[in-house]
Amino acid sequence: MGRSDAITVQVLQIPDGDDEDIAELTRRLRAELSELDVDSIDSVAGPPLEPGAKGAGTLVGWLAVRLGKEGLGTVVATVVSWVARTGRSVEVTMNGETLKVAAATAAQQDQIIKDFLARHAPIS
Repeated sequence: MGRSDAITVQVLQIPDGDDEDIAELTRRLRAELSELDVDSIDSVAGPPLEPGAKGAGTLVGWLAVRLGKEGLGTVVATVVSWVARTGRSVEVTMNGETLKVAAATAAQQDQIIKDFLARHAPIS
């Protein structure tokens, strides 16, 4: 992925949560993100599987999003909206810096997002 056009998105596990729950939540978030004009949304590969092991070899809850015409701000706004509706926490990582979108006051979350976007999103 290129330095300025890709992010990873991770739906965080809650205590007593399970992989099936995270997988379903990730599918729902992916569906919302796919409505945006992004170049691609892919699962994130996990570590190599042992020979004979079953499974897809992907990290549960992780998505790799290559930004398209929709910029970082639009993708983050979609994640923020999704978090507000589901009550879950999500991490968005770009260029090694992670933004955690979780329960916070609207003013706190707005300031955190503005700071993150100022560092990573090109000025329109």
